[in-house]
Amino acid sequence: MLTSQTRRRLLKVVGVFFLSHTIEIKAASVTAPTDLERSTFATFLDVLLPRDEFTGSATDLHVDRELLSFAESDPRFKRLIELGCQWLNMTGGPPFAKLTTEQQIALVDWMTSSDFNQIPRRFYELVRLTAIEMYFSQPAAWHGLAIKRPPQPTGYPPPWV
Repeated sequence: MLTSQTRRRLLKVVGVFFLSHTIEIKAASVTAPTDLERSTFATFLDVLLPRDEFTGSATDLHVDRELLSFAESDPRFKRLIELGCQWLNMTGGPPFAKLTTEQQIALVDWMTSSDFNQIPRRFYELVRLTAIEMYFSQPAAWHGLAIKRPPQPTGYPPPWV
């Protein structure tokens, strides 16, 4: 019998496999992330999941490290992260991590409406979905929310409880 954590990991791998295989990404040139890519990726995740008064940011909860570790299981997903970080750094100015918060948000906002079959949007969608799941699977992300346990496998409690 699969534990819920094992099942989640399996579902993530299967989901990333199918989504990453619908875009033409050659995995042959995948290398270890550079310091610039790690910084860009961490900053991108913090734009998606910023720190607030109750919880830490994505990097505070080590989602960046967990996602990069997860990407080791699928060379295409790893390559997508590499290409997405390269794209984020092609602003014609400083790297993504050195842009102002407003500029970073504007760039990520543009990604949300770009063509789904191109790198920026595919990177945004796949990384966002996986990062949110990894972030909120941690009890440290629940502070300030009305939940005290994960909703699965028993579901959400009724509103009157």
